This record gives sequence, structure tokens and C-alpha cells, in this order.
Amino acid sequence: MFQVKRHETLYSRTSRYLVMGLHDEGCFGKVAKCFDLDMAMMVAIKFQREKENGLFQQELAMLEAVRVLDSDKKNIVRFIEHFRFQDLHCLVFEMLDRSLFHQMVQRECMPLSLSEIRPLTHQLLVTLEALKSIGIIHTDIKLDNIMLVNHKDQPFKIKLIDFGLALPVSQVKVGMYMQNLKYRAPEVTLGLPLSEAVDMWGVGCIMTSLYFGTSLFPWDCAYNWIKTMVRLLGQPEDHLLAAGIYKNAIKNFPEKENKLEHKDRMAFLDLLKCCLHFDAKRRISPSEALKQSYLTMFQITFPELLSHKVK
Repeated sequence: MFQVKRHETLYSRTSRYLVMGLHDEGCFGKVAKCFDLDMAMMVAIKFQREKENGLFQQELAMLEAVRVLDSDKKNIVRFIEHFRFQDLHCLVFEMLDRSLFHQMVQRECMPLSLSEIRPLTHQLLVTLEALKSIGIIHTDIKLDNIMLVNHKDQPFKIKLIDFGLALPVSQVKVGMYMQNLKYRAPEVTLGLPLSEAVDMWGVGCIMTSLYFGTSLFPWDCAYNWIKTMVRLLGQPEDHLLAAGIYKNAIKNFPEKENKLEHKDRMAFLDLLKCCLHFDAKRRISPSEALKQSYLTMFQITFPELLSHKVK
């Protein structure tokens, strides 16, 4: 049974936290909305049980590694501290607003415009460029893990959260399974070498979800996921299938030309196709993506972001 209760006060070495409310965060722990009584500010505290010590230590190591980055400039949730409460590990973060997933639900999955997607994509690429510079793969890029800082006052300012599945690029191995199926890169499914490129595939999936209001790739099973991918992007090149240790997962699906292209969407679609390139070695990097015309044809500034509110 979860031991933290509403209105309970938690003590770390530096602060006292009053628990204001609790909500689930899936199988990897719970998160509480708390008030820092010493700093007079709201924070989020993530709890993990002692039996999940391995998961906690992995996440803590990644959070400490990411601390070298400027959390505001690189759009990463600010990690404040960690402490123990009874048999729980506690991770304290700045309080953010709501995830892009919940924002889309609030909008009844109404697609965003290209001008709205642009600043979100730009910030996410800045984040991944920073993570790549320190050799970290997030591995869990999805709408749920991209938080709006303040959907009313800064409707397009985002930060990336949840480093519980993040890994140093030096530790990834062929055959490792990672990523939610809706956001899973083909090299993961095919058993090809893995790199930071898996996160760029996630960016492409985010772009499609925001643009269409839904995921392009079904998540009910790997077979349907591969079938849809092949129809949209074509059959993977022979050398990729030959190298994959899971190459029997894909055989002779019919190719179908991607009909999404439209002249007034070419810049967006060009970047999207670069993010969703089957071959991870040829998939665009964060630095390269930031130079693409979709992101450079308009100046992206905070006054611009504040002048357009996500409904």
C-alpha cells in the first residue's frame, strides 16, 4: 500500500514538503503535487519503492548527468533533489503544467496548425541536441513526457520529463527493446544497432500526432505497426533487413506511395520524412533538423509563442 498521504509533511535534508495531492504515474511509481514550505513554491515529487531500487538508481544517475545542462535553455525539467521517506525513494522536480497528451485530449485531439507545431518541434530538437552532446538517449519520447510549462501564459513553452528509461549511448546493445510501440523506431523492432537516432524517430511521431491529431502507427501489435509503416514509408532497404536480428518480423508487405505530400506542407513533410527515415544512419540528427527550412523560414521567439494560444 502506498504510504504517502495528502496533507502529510515530508522532510528532506534541506526542505519540508507538504503533500497537496497524489496521482498515478503507471507502473514506475507515483507523483505528488507538493508545496515546499521553506522555498514557498510548488514542486512535483516522484516516489519509487525500495524494491525498485535499481530503477531509481538508473534514473537518478541520468538526472545527475543531465544536471550539467541549463534546464530552461535546453527545455528539460529541473531536478531539485532526492531523499528517502520510509521505504520510498523521492525525486523532487519543478512543478510543470500538463503534458502535450493531456492538452490534445482537452482539445478533443483537434490537430495543431503548422505554426503551432513549429515552436514545439524546435524546442524538442534543442533538447535532443543537448542530450546527444552528453551521450544520453532518452528512449521514451512521447506526448506524455513533453510538458507544457504554463499552458495559459506560455502556451508553447515545453520541457522534457521522465528520464527513468534514459541510457548512456555507450550502454545500448543490439536487441534491446525500448520505446512505446507507437513511437518505436524500426531499428528497435528489427534488431539493428541502436543510437540517439531512436529519439529522432520519436520526434517524427510527435510531429505526426500533433499534425493529424492521432498516431499514424497502430500500437495494438507489432505486425500492424510494421504493416502501416511499410505502407506509408515503403519497404526497408535490403541491407537493413539482412542485418536485423529480428528480420523475420517483416516480409513482403505491399509498398504504397506516401500521399501526404502537398505543396504548402512540403517543408514540414520534408523534415518529417527525414525524422522517419528507416535507416537510422541516414536519419536526420537534431543539429541538422534545426537547420531545416520548416524551422528557419520563420523566426521563433517567445513573443510569437505568447501571441498564439493553444486552445
